[in-house]
Amino acid sequence: MNHEYVLFSKNTCQNSMVNVLDKDKILWYVMRAYKNENTAEDRLSNETYGLEYFIPKQKVLRTVKGKKVFFMVPVIQSLVFVHASHQKIVDFKHNYYYDLQFVTWKSGGELVYLTVPDEDMTNFIKVCKQADEEVHFYKISEINKEKDKINIEKGKRVRVHGGPFDQVEGYFIKVAKKRGR
Repeated sequence: MNHEYVLFSKNTCQNSMVNVLDKDKILWYVMRAYKNENTAEDRLSNETYGLEYFIPKQKVLRTVKGKKVFFMVPVIQSLVFVHASHQKIVDFKHNYYYDLQFVTWKSGGELVYLTVPDEDMTNFIKVCKQADEEVHFYKISEINKEKDKINIEKGKRVRVHGGPFDQVEGYFIKVAKKRGR
């Protein structure tokens, strides 16, 4: 199943990649907890070794034993953002929860870690925490069905009109699910 999601950012992806030269610099690292977000959340929030983290979630209505119940579920399965230094995350992984993996790729023979700039992450968290204000996440295919109303392409500059994010600007970026393993 191949999902595509929407990400708004002021910066391009180029500005969100780092090769770790300063292992003590605190950044928002993009990480994966393969189908284990709940365990990752429990471990990351632990008082002893907890780290600042964010898992984007949305409210979903499901039927359980014939009753309709609302659940908060991850918007993108396995995705976790961790705000800490590279070294602190590595220590956390080795000593406390190894299943949390950095999202990386090779560029020019170097291993590159995907990060999110602090300002963009702050805005993203604000948007996600407005779940009670009817914030919705859309797949690219869902947006493109409404071509008469919304015509957004990758790289197009967008501005929010109305609500708590009135006049916030950024670029529309399509993030496709990678990992073909």
